[in-house]
Amino acid sequence: MSDISRLSSPMTDDFSATEHVDTKSGLAYRIYTYKRKLCRRVLLESRLCSQLAGYSLIEKDLRSVLIWLGEIESQHKDGPSRKGEHFARSTNRATYNIIKGLFVAALTFYGKCFSKCEGRPVKLERAQLDEKYRPLHDECIAYRHNFAAHSGAKKLEHVEIALVSPFKHKGKVPFKVYRELFQPDLFWPSSEEITLTSLAEHVRSIATSKIEFLTEKIQREEVIPNAQTYWGSK
Repeated sequence: MSDISRLSSPMTDDFSATEHVDTKSGLAYRIYTYKRKLCRRVLLESRLCSQLAGYSLIEKDLRSVLIWLGEIESQHKDGPSRKGEHFARSTNRATYNIIKGLFVAALTFYGKCFSKCEGRPVKLERAQLDEKYRPLHDECIAYRHNFAAHSGAKKLEHVEIALVSPFKHKGKVPFKVYRELFQPDLFWPSSEEITLTSLAEHVRSIATSKIEFLTEKIQREEVIPNAQTYWGSK
């Protein structure tokens, strides 16, 4: 028998859900109860449900982004100190190699929310953002395209090959070829009002609003009119 891990999570109105994950196959399913009594589970399939599923995945991605940004903030000690600076590259590689990984993960998941993805019928649009967040959003997307996902035309990362030799030297000239690799660890806005965290929270609020709207719409337009189909009621 496969090893099963269980995670119980309370839900409102006396509902609860227990998630079962088969640790060998990775397959998961849930058992629901109402006041400790087993509930039926009916899978809903419609255009609205597909949209709700898509926004749910977007909201989850943004929650992950916020977790990674929080960890970056807790470890980011060697950041820019002068006003107006927000690019960081530290000699403390033990810490900043981890920070770079978290930063790339955050950029990748953030950008995914604004990109067409297989299995997601919806995506967020720049126009949905409050105008004050759009410049920082554009910078995040540029980093996503030119650093996290690809090595782009902006050359946020690049390597220069340099020939180094002394200006003056007697006899045979000593030389060495160096690879000068430039790759950012992260950028960290200096503004206290518009930060990467506040941007992610703002974008997540858009996804959350969509989730709430679609959930209510599905209940009102699809579930209640088809009550007899689901519960055999008249």
